[in-house]
Parts: sequence; structure tokens; C-alpha cells
Amino acid sequence: MARIATAILLLQLIPGALSWGKEGHYAICKIAEGYLSEDASAAVKELLPDYAEGDLASVCSWADEIRRSYRWRWSGPLHYIDTPDFRCNYSYSITRDIPIHHNGFLSESHPYCKHGDCHDSKGHQNMCATGAIYNYTMQLMSAYNNPNSGMKYNLTEALLFLAHIMGDVHQENSTEHCPEAVTP
Repeated sequence: MARIATAILLLQLIPGALSWGKEGHYAICKIAEGYLSEDASAAVKELLPDYAEGDLASVCSWADEIRRSYRWRWSGPLHYIDTPDFRCNYSYSITRDIPIHHNGFLSESHPYCKHGDCHDSKGHQNMCATGAIYNYTMQLMSAYNNPNSGMKYNLTEALLFLAHIMGDVHQENSTEHCPEAVTP
């Protein structure tokens, strides 16, 4: 029994050892699909890539699969929130009706951008899980509410990131540096 407890304790010290993984993300998205209305389910299926065959859960680990490739390495910080060592609270305030740039994220110099805890290691604002949830939700909603707006987002990517990151924030280790952290 002591060996099992020691192994569990050691696994908790390895970053990513307790992450959902492909199976966990599949389960989270399968549960979420069950809560979608018929209209929402139809909209999701319309945005899914052909290889998903209408099953959101089958592509919920996509964001983890691509994040280490050169093209997508910028997306790494979107999977978590990194709070300062000395605080166990999180500051991210957002102003409604914020214009979104072509890549879906506000630039750090944008006047609406608040300098809080949602940034990557280089200080680029809105590069964390809550920033991604907000930005990808806004992309999907803007396309739904105003399909003739002329904004060109990759809505499939927005859906896949949003579905994945919603799973990430429900992992115990998605908020770093706080022993009793609560995910957003």
C-alpha cells in the first residue's frame, strides 16, 4: 500500500502526468455533446472536419496533438492559466464588445486589453485558457449572429480549440502555482 501511495505522489510531481489525455478529452466532449440542443448539435456537426464523421468527441484532443508542431507552438499557453507564485487568485477582466483581431486574439497594445494574469511567458495578453475561451467563443458567436459580417475566421479551428480548452480548464492542474487553485 505504501508503494502505491508513493507512486501516486511521485506522479503528481511530473508535469502533465495527471492531464486528461486523449481518452479524457473524448469523454468530456462526449458528455458535452449530450447537452447540446438539436440546433447546436447541427451547427457543431456542420463545422467538424470530414474525418470526425460528425463526432465532436473524436477530435477533442486535436489541440494537444498539434500544439508541439512548429505552426501551432504559439497555442501552448492556451491550455492553462499561469498565476503568479505569490498569489492564489486570478485577475482577468474583459470589456464587452471588444474588437477581435484577425487571429482571434487582442494585441497587447489594444486599448481594451487589460494587463492581468492571462498572458504567455513573453507577456502577450489573452494567451491563456480563459483568453482562448473568450476569443474562440466570440469568433463562433460573431459568425452565428452576423454571418454576412465579412470576418473570416476558421470556425472549425475555433470550435476544436474551444471544445478542447473547456476540457483543459476542468483539470485540477490547469491553474499553476497555487496549492488550492480553483480553475476559472
